[in-house]
Amino acid sequence: MAEKYVQTLERSLDVLEVLAHAEEPLGVTEIGNRIQLHKSTVHRILQTLCYRGYVERTKGNEHYQLGIKIVELGIRFFNDLEIRKVAGPVLNDLAKLLNEVVHLVLPDDGEIVYIDKAESSHVVSMHSKVGRRAPMHCTAVGKAILSTLPEEEVRHILEVKGMTRYTPNTIVDPEVLFKELQSIKESKISVEKEENEIGIICLGTPVFDYSGRAIGAISVSGPASRIQEKGIERIGQEMKKAGEEVSTKLGFNYFQKL
Repeated sequence: MAEKYVQTLERSLDVLEVLAHAEEPLGVTEIGNRIQLHKSTVHRILQTLCYRGYVERTKGNEHYQLGIKIVELGIRFFNDLEIRKVAGPVLNDLAKLLNEVVHLVLPDDGEIVYIDKAESSHVVSMHSKVGRRAPMHCTAVGKAILSTLPEEEVRHILEVKGMTRYTPNTIVDPEVLFKELQSIKESKISVEKEENEIGIICLGTPVFDYSGRAIGAISVSGPASRIQEKGIERIGQEMKKAGEEVSTKLGFNYFQKL
């Protein structure tokens, strides 16, 4: 049977993905070890990617990191996303109203990806990055999305991705999580109290498209003391309004779906 992929291209994509997930620039040997490729093969791939601008050398030409071309492609992708265009003004309004950081995320392969962010005016704020990935079981936005999925799909995600404990508050029992997801499904608001990061409280609400499918979620997050002072219930109410506004603009009819 003929191969359905081009091996050289697949290996090149493996190299890009390794660099994308690395915390710092990597050398040829380290890249090869991570994707089980010989150094000579990795070196040839890197030479081509550097020539095209998708990878660049750093640290005395011995290490590699993603290049500006990748950034250009990413920006083009984000700018073309309909949900980002629709949600952007709503995120900004919500951030101004609550004076906390607001994020928009999309689900991808059992995780969430942060695709947009509206800042607060606080000096002490969230140091998050657009493009970052995060687990679903311990984030407010992740749980907001999980609450809309069939149970068997959620169980599959948990089985594949696991339920890593990040803090003492992280839920690592699937049955405890399912009980919480049922509550979120009814209220359309999820609350994550220091489950992913100590000292941070985050609230999430799902965003639906015209078909009623949850295609993303909105979050508001900040230092636990500040969020509690402003009132979790009040923040949740404003978030729910924002989520409904974005969903309606994407063609979702709340009255029809109720």
